[in-house]
Amino acid sequence: MQASANRKPSQSVVLLIGILLTLLAVFAHRFLPERRLALDTSKPDAVYFLMTFGDDALTKVDWVDQSRRHYRCRFIQQSQDASCSFTFLLYHGNDLAHGVDLSRFRNLNLAIRYAGSAHYLRVAIRSFDPRFSRVEDTNSPKFNLLNLQPKDLGQPVAIDLHEFAVPEWWVSAYDLPRNLAQPDVRNATAFSIYLQGEGTGTEHDIQIDRIEFSGDWISAEYWYLGILCAWMIAAASYGSAQWLALRRRHREQRRKIRELETEKDKFEKLSTVDGLTKVLNRHGIEQFIATRQLVNLPTSVIVIDLDHFKKINDQRGHYEGDRVLTAVGEILRAHIRNTDGLGRWGGEEFILVCPGANLSKAADLAEKLRLRIMQSNCIPEDPLTVTASFGVAAYPAGGSFEEAFQQADQALYLAKSRGRNCVVAAGNDQMHKVTGARKGTWALISGRFKLHGSGRAKEN
Repeated sequence: MQASANRKPSQSVVLLIGILLTLLAVFAHRFLPERRLALDTSKPDAVYFLMTFGDDALTKVDWVDQSRRHYRCRFIQQSQDASCSFTFLLYHGNDLAHGVDLSRFRNLNLAIRYAGSAHYLRVAIRSFDPRFSRVEDTNSPKFNLLNLQPKDLGQPVAIDLHEFAVPEWWVSAYDLPRNLAQPDVRNATAFSIYLQGEGTGTEHDIQIDRIEFSGDWISAEYWYLGILCAWMIAAASYGSAQWLALRRRHREQRRKIRELETEKDKFEKLSTVDGLTKVLNRHGIEQFIATRQLVNLPTSVIVIDLDHFKKINDQRGHYEGDRVLTAVGEILRAHIRNTDGLGRWGGEEFILVCPGANLSKAADLAEKLRLRIMQSNCIPEDPLTVTASFGVAAYPAGGSFEEAFQQADQALYLAKSRGRNCVVAAGNDQMHKVTGARKGTWALISGRFKLHGSGRAKEN
């Protein structure tokens, strides 16, 4: 109980800490460092250039200060086909088909100083797609375009990459289906800023201060999904741990219950079994009788007393006497039914309760047991003949055990008085044959008892 009470505050503290960490993680995403890619022309491996399209006589483009990416573009004569551009290559070496995955970034950060009369500057990201792009066709990489007005360039601008679009003229030129006509910067091979020819004799001054792509190392969606997954994993782990703990406690409780049941059976057995002879003790035989009375069967009772047992104890000692009692208990157990109840009533006296057996069958069983005891050598290394006297009585279904026991006890007393080592059966209304020392001879004892013996009655 104390351990459970201690666990609850601990679990509450852990849960509170988890909630606080979750809130901190939710707000922390916006403060995480960004992923950045700057197109730096000062690097030794950077490849960039100025170029014109159309008639070179109509368009001129020159560096003002190449180190500062400052150039000037002049349109000598207006032409829709004329243009000048700054291009930075994103692929490495001669592998024109493998560029940079810009989809990992969110924004294009531009800082451009422009002076001129252009209506807009075009920003283009070319992306190579092997489904329709060819290395030999420099126009086949997809155009991802965005038009910027000069007024947008008065200060650094952050452009969401989702603002780029694919021009219709390029889609039509390559006859692309709708699923291939969407903006795609996953394999960007070139970045360009260019001007379309506008007006005769116009001059445009452009200085590119910064070209940088930025984005989250982990998108907000994945960040929050990660938090959710962390909670799900924690909940699953906690649930599994609780289930395993509950299962362990359940197994432990079952083990304890089995141990208690074993102990209970052990003590019940100890409380009903005689420790020396391993037959029922007096309490056990009383329980047996109470249980069998519920069955409501006619029952016979046999009371057994070992003859001259006191002499055995006096002459050979109590240890040998105990061996005799143990041996007699084994003989009796070996020759009765499983449904019979055998108990040690006290001292050298045993009782046998036989449910469903009438007086005649009980008397025959008593005679069989008498002979077995008399013919057995209870102490093999020092032969000792042991005999027993038997009193037998019966009572009908629903009758009284106490009354039958009294009759059996009286029959036993009569058997002892008539010389021992015999069986006397008691009946209410008639005489019953009973065996004993005078085998083959009947002798009337009383109106209720009859003795069958084979010799002269011995003195007690």
